[in-house]
Amino acid sequence: MFHSSQQAALEALDQFMPHAGEAYARSRNYEYGPEARINVSSLSSWVRLRLIPEWQLITAVLDHHTVSQASKFIDEVCWRTYWKGWLSRRPSVWQDYCTQLAKDQVTAGDLPRYVEVISAASGIECFDAWTRELIDTGYLHNHARMWFASIWVHTLQLPWTLGADFFLRHLLDGDAATNTLSWRWVAGLHTVGKTYLATADNISHYSKGRFNPQIKLATVPVDVTDSAPNPPAQPYERLAPIPSCKHVGLLLHEEDVSALSWLYDQAEVRATAGFIPQDAYQRHRITQSVFDFRHSCLCEASDGGAVVHTDLDAVVEWAVAAQLDLVLMAEPAVGIWDQVVLELRHGLQQKSIQLAFKRHWWDEHFYPHAQAGFFRFKKAIPAALDQLVK
Repeated sequence: MFHSSQQAALEALDQFMPHAGEAYARSRNYEYGPEARINVSSLSSWVRLRLIPEWQLITAVLDHHTVSQASKFIDEVCWRTYWKGWLSRRPSVWQDYCTQLAKDQVTAGDLPRYVEVISAASGIECFDAWTRELIDTGYLHNHARMWFASIWVHTLQLPWTLGADFFLRHLLDGDAATNTLSWRWVAGLHTVGKTYLATADNISHYSKGRFNPQIKLATVPVDVTDSAPNPPAQPYERLAPIPSCKHVGLLLHEEDVSALSWLYDQAEVRATAGFIPQDAYQRHRITQSVFDFRHSCLCEASDGGAVVHTDLDAVVEWAVAAQLDLVLMAEPAVGIWDQVVLELRHGLQQKSIQLAFKRHWWDEHFYPHAQAGFFRFKKAIPAALDQLVK
């Protein structure tokens, strides 16, 4: 379904644009199946890597629709930025998730229902269909993700961390913020007092009768009061200015492949390379198909002008061979890159090379507003749209 090329992404973008206005707002919650998805964009796998960055996507939408007509689609695009900004202000939530996941993985094999559901053998027709689609395609409609997570957490009463991990390992568009916080929201951890409970009627209605669950779905949410509450948001901190260095190298990575188009303005770049940390993907057991998709997208984004490394030591060797004083990167989001950044900084320091980060103006604009809920965050959208049309 998803080709790792910008041409494929742009063709999908063009195909969806006529539907991104009021039609999207009316029909986006319907799950017609993988062969009939004109009601949603299905662009998230490319947007997640910023092969199509958020600002480009919204600019394209506004070429076809007014802000009022496209407001729901614009909101949905901005949710990804909200999640990333929210987690950047509370990185301990990701760390706590990883700690709890490690504990839950120890006993996962002793949970018969867990083994059944990840093998698409739960006996719940819709659930098994979603599992197969996720594994086969790396994608699920957003409404199906909510139904899936609700059944996993509240009906089957499996640890939410194992469900979030299952998604992160298979979703082409999976990222630490959107995935982890969405699962926490369904479980009732993200917004105190709010959970999501799937119902058979809702599934039947929005799948247009494709699925009609005959099992009794949970009507009462699981108790998650033993989990840590949300920590307060850390003060927003802008990144330090880029140090003045003579020999600067640009390191492109899969968290933001658009950086090739905007980081060059920040310094005089003498060498460029790409890096996708294969060890980190293996540590988090992310599937080979997800790694391969992102690796191919990164290679294409480098425009053939840069070698894409998968090993950290090779990146350090590249920086040394290019006689760099500084390696400049787009700031990776909180998630699997956390440990990679520490290791990369250490490796470069051993060679007297600095590591610096830059945020795109889109993130600089929105992250300060990702302090509480989305609807407070949403007030920052009009100013961003004004910036796009300047």
